[in-house]
Amino acid sequence: MSSRSGSRSARLLVVGLVAASLAIITLDYRQGDAGPLAGMGRAAQTFMAPMQQAVTTVTRPVGDFFSGLAHLPSMARENQDLKEQVATLQTQVSGDVQRQAELQRLYDLLGLQTSLDPSAVPAVVIANGLSNFDYSITIDKGSNDGVKVGQPVVTGSAESPRLVGQVVSVTPISSDVQLLIDRNFNVAGGLATSGETGLVTGQGDQDLSMSDIPPGTKFPEGLPEYVFTITYDVGGQHGRYPPNILIGEVSSVHEGSNSLDTDVSIRPAVDFSALEFVLVLQSPTGETSP
Repeated sequence: MSSRSGSRSARLLVVGLVAASLAIITLDYRQGDAGPLAGMGRAAQTFMAPMQQAVTTVTRPVGDFFSGLAHLPSMARENQDLKEQVATLQTQVSGDVQRQAELQRLYDLLGLQTSLDPSAVPAVVIANGLSNFDYSITIDKGSNDGVKVGQPVVTGSAESPRLVGQVVSVTPISSDVQLLIDRNFNVAGGLATSGETGLVTGQGDQDLSMSDIPPGTKFPEGLPEYVFTITYDVGGQHGRYPPNILIGEVSSVHEGSNSLDTDVSIRPAVDFSALEFVLVLQSPTGETSP
């Protein structure tokens, strides 16, 4: 009997609570933000906000870490793509610099060509024979272009023409040029400061040698001394090379063993390992010598 009474009381309590809840919810809905539950919700939110912030601070780095792990493959691909783009741009910039340098050399050569008398034939170096026994190059111009054996070959600009060598063999479409540094090459040269003259001879991979310089010849102290080609006309023979073409810069001076002359070493003005363009000078008629 008592158990039935307790069960009935419990049911009545549940029904009462449900009815009260519905009444409160209805009242809160009708009153909106002014309702009783809204105030309790704001209070709960105020209480929970610091704890939510703390939880977010702790868990966010962990979430970012796992998110980063998920994106690692795509990030690696993007990084590789960027590296490839940088490499491509660097190659383009390097190519542009090289093309600009090549264009400048061509402009210089054009200026030199227009300043020369007699005229000259422009040519491109297509092969070289730099070795311990043969210091020569091959150019893409030959007898069809007016190139002849013995003609001088130069490079540089109108302001600073530089001696390369001389033509030693010719075909209709190409020619071989003996370089200034060849051991069998000789050219008459003069010192810029004193005007003393001597014979410049190639020494292979060593500096050029200039002999027949009088002892006691003065050389500028602390300043460079240059050697240029000279010209002459003796007994119907004249120099093969026009005057004032730069041969090189004096690198050392020492007295000869017999004290009758001074031996001079000369660093060539041309970098033969990087030579690309040259001019073949159209020599005047008549016999020639170094």
